[in-house]
Amino acid sequence: MPSLNLLTVFNPSNYWRSGNFTIPWQAIAQKFQISPAELVLSDLRDLTHQPLKAQIDRIDPEDPSRDTLVFHLSQPIPPGTEDYVLASTFIRLDRGKPIPPGVGEPYLEVVYGSDGRERGVRFVNNRLIIWFNFIPAPEDNQRNWFSGSASSVQLDRQEILDPFRAAMGEWLGQDPEKRCMQVSKLHLPGIASPKSPNYQVSLFNHSYRLVSQSSGPVRATITIASEPFDYMGTDPVTGQNRHLVCELYRVISLYAGADYLIEELFIKGKPKAQEDRIEGAEIVNLDFGVEYFAHMNLGQTQDIEQVFPVPDWFAVGSTTDPYAAYGLATSLHIEAIAHPYEENTSRFSWQLLPGKSVKCLHLFMRGQPQGFDAQVGHAWYELIYRPLNAEIYQDTDVKIPLQNTRLVTA
Repeated sequence: MPSLNLLTVFNPSNYWRSGNFTIPWQAIAQKFQISPAELVLSDLRDLTHQPLKAQIDRIDPEDPSRDTLVFHLSQPIPPGTEDYVLASTFIRLDRGKPIPPGVGEPYLEVVYGSDGRERGVRFVNNRLIIWFNFIPAPEDNQRNWFSGSASSVQLDRQEILDPFRAAMGEWLGQDPEKRCMQVSKLHLPGIASPKSPNYQVSLFNHSYRLVSQSSGPVRATITIASEPFDYMGTDPVTGQNRHLVCELYRVISLYAGADYLIEELFIKGKPKAQEDRIEGAEIVNLDFGVEYFAHMNLGQTQDIEQVFPVPDWFAVGSTTDPYAAYGLATSLHIEAIAHPYEENTSRFSWQLLPGKSVKCLHLFMRGQPQGFDAQVGHAWYELIYRPLNAEIYQDTDVKIPLQNTRLVTA
């Protein structure tokens, strides 16, 4: 292998795949000393060195370790192994001029109120238009329970949360309660005591703040943080009880051409008082459980399909044309699903088992009376469970003969 700046690319499946890659940027920047403004990626199989669609997203300005390199590989790569040992191809990193912005790229629009605060964000690609609320009362009325939810999801220009009224061309008459993706409640461990219950935090009526935003040829993404909340509990590192001020961070991304959103969640806790501070450990990442809520008027639905013994995704779909459906896939096990919720068949609630972070995929579908659940399961496998991966090339990496790859020539 020539001495080049390379990433080793892995396909963990037993079939050819293409798609998106997300990998930490900090180590790459330190090793290759290439700035984001001049980074150009190309597939080593491509003898023309055609630049790949790529971008670098700053997820949290306070934490450079979360900076992320995102790129898209459209040429399928050959099968590898589930343990990410067998390399499928290599990506070359050079200095140059990145691909200029093009038509049809995903983008977002942050909407501000008269007070200068963010009210929400509008995500757009060629499949989806999604309105996501940062504040509890987006209509400026007494209905203050919409914070952190998508209250409109248009798939191919048709509303998916109230599909029957949308099919009749109605907009003003749609259910004012419709929403999805709402983190209604957090569950955190209580103080280390057998009699101490879990600590619960409600978020549906508390605002979020915008932490960062970025758009590029691969995806549009935002990071938002909940209002701070106090937490007295056990430090996962020291085992001691500490008083922390915490925020839930949600990183929400819309990819080019996607009919789904991908969301990553984690909690950052900071000591409230000086006596709670520990040198070198100012930020605490806590274990937490997530409780989601959705209100979707799907009419009569098929039974929620959940796969056991690995309950990491479910799908629910309407039995009536236009056959709207929704699917959730997650990196943590689903602990419980409630439908109907509070005796309302349009309401859904589900809770995830605790973890320090969680990655979720929210998939929106239409026109599939059968097979929508299989689509969710396949998305879980490729985007959550066994995603395409890349890492900095090492001399010990497995080498692959180029005759086993698909060459792209001029």
